[in-house]
Amino acid sequence: LSRSTFVGSGTWVAHWLGDNFSNWSNLRKSIIGMLQFNQFGIPFVGADICGFIGDTEPDLCARWQQLGAFYPFSRNHNALGTIEQDPGVFGPEVAKITKDALMIRYSLLPFLYTLFYQHYTQGGTVARPLWHEFPRDSETRTIDDQFMWGKALMISPVLEKDATNRSIYLSPESRWYSVSEFFTIENFYEEPSGGRITYEAPLEVLPLHLRGGAAVPFQQPGLNTVESRKGGMGIMLPLDGNN
Repeated sequence: LSRSTFVGSGTWVAHWLGDNFSNWSNLRKSIIGMLQFNQFGIPFVGADICGFIGDTEPDLCARWQQLGAFYPFSRNHNALGTIEQDPGVFGPEVAKITKDALMIRYSLLPFLYTLFYQHYTQGGTVARPLWHEFPRDSETRTIDDQFMWGKALMISPVLEKDATNRSIYLSPESRWYSVSEFFTIENFYEEPSGGRITYEAPLEVLPLHLRGGAAVPFQQPGLNTVESRKGGMGIMLPLDGNN
């Protein structure tokens, strides 16, 4: 694990984005850094979840844990002299939000590992900007607060304090299915249309959308990767425009 990297380092190392600050601005900017390093050929990358410098806050840490569960390299880390930021410190609500987000990550480890294998054998990115998948859609070119895992899964984290909804762009080039609650209560639905939508996202909700026509493997999550491999597996196959 290094924060001093160069062209070709992605063959050997993971990268973290350095000593960030525990604030909402750095939460948002971490997405840009993650996407840039994927384009540099260093896909195993992430920021210090909840922030490194300064004292974090419960709602900031909850939202950061949701986003951080989808960093390719996911780690909560802070500086000496700051308050504790283990999720349990902030009480049962933040602890549950963190657990739910990490259980989604563990559910999707077969998909994440597949993306890393494809990077290793073919090049490409693990986490990628929307314009990477929709280069002809001019709306995607300035979006830096949503991102994709591979071709299939779009993550749209909430990045503003006290926000209970957010604007999400769904490219009309694809069909989109909301899967924010699929891994907790097996609820999902197709969004009626593409373009800009307002998505309800109280503190416990991380907006997730699955792209029609993609295949996403998943597993029954356990408390660690060894236990997770002992459970059942499944695959999500949402329909595209060709049904």
